[in-house]
Amino acid sequence: MKRLHQILLTITLYGILLTGCDRAEKNQAAAEADENRVTISDSSLQLMDVKIGEVESKIIQSYVYLNGKVVSLPNYRASVSSDIEGKVDQFFVKEGSYVKKGEPLIALRSMALVQLQSDYVEAKSQNDFLAIEFSRQEELMKNKVGALADFQVTEAKYKAARSKLSALAAKLRLLGVDPAAIESPNRAEMSSTLIIRAPIDGFVYKIFVVVGTLATTDIILAELVNTEEMMADVFVYDNDLDEVSEGQEVHIDFINHLYPSVHGKIIHMSRAFDPETRSVTAHVGFRAPEGKLILPDMTVRCVLPRKVSQVPGPTVPRGAILTEEDHDFVFVTYPSEKKGGDNVFYKERILIPAQNEEEAQIRFANEIRPGFRVVVSNVLIVENQRKKLNGMITE
Repeated sequence: MKRLHQILLTITLYGILLTGCDRAEKNQAAAEADENRVTISDSSLQLMDVKIGEVESKIIQSYVYLNGKVVSLPNYRASVSSDIEGKVDQFFVKEGSYVKKGEPLIALRSMALVQLQSDYVEAKSQNDFLAIEFSRQEELMKNKVGALADFQVTEAKYKAARSKLSALAAKLRLLGVDPAAIESPNRAEMSSTLIIRAPIDGFVYKIFVVVGTLATTDIILAELVNTEEMMADVFVYDNDLDEVSEGQEVHIDFINHLYPSVHGKIIHMSRAFDPETRSVTAHVGFRAPEGKLILPDMTVRCVLPRKVSQVPGPTVPRGAILTEEDHDFVFVTYPSEKKGGDNVFYKERILIPAQNEEEAQIRFANEIRPGFRVVVSNVLIVENQRKKLNGMITE
């Protein structure tokens, strides 16, 4: 019997505690609801120039803006350097000049070029001598009067000389020198001038040297850029990733220049996510505006419509939205609750799936009753009035 009394007492205490907790939660919810509510009379609304309007269902044309910079396609940008050491002697172009592939850019004076030509002439003479000696040894072997060892030594030397001559000729052709012009020692026309020519069609983007600079093989002399086909690398932040896909058409603005906008296409989306910027790089291909010089590192902005823009939804003016930190709110009122000229307003949190400069589509974070209207102007005045009446701020 005593055990039964203890059980009943425990159950009663639990019931009291649960009832108290439930009552406390309800009181807290009611207090929060009261804090998010404010009552304002018609005369006060008129005095504060606060207007109330209907919520319409519209399609809002909203856009994703992707910022980035111009880059060159790999085959449309070239660094110009020399394959042999020399001093810069003359320029045939200047920065901004347009050149065709093969046109002269820079002239170098090169002692190394003179030495290379001399080495070729010497190798040619040695090759010609060994060719004759090889033929003689071959003839002796046919007549069985020559020594096999002499034939093999001559053959090895001849093959080595021929290989060396071929390598030197390839080097000269790479430098733009015709080996045939210097093959004969009696009429060899050796040149000390090396002409550096344009490897692609395009504009001279930058010249990095001046007359007298010693141009070694690891120094970049100039850069060329072909602006017919360009690419922009733009950043797609994680909250916009669902709106962007490969093959999508975009509108490209050159925001620091008065150039006409152009159309482009997203060629490729990077598969690497940058945790610092929380973005993915999108590569956008485009053609430069006719007659305009578009260069690498220029700032661009790509614009494309949001997919959600094609769906109608509740729409309010931008002036109806109150933004606090990372959250957005509107004040709603129900005409059915109006009593004696007093309007009751409720502060409701919203999400904004689409917006433009004038209007925004909204979605309520919590379910609300139908038949509501919203404050469409001077919403900050209503918020200040709510804070005053709830003791959050003082006069």
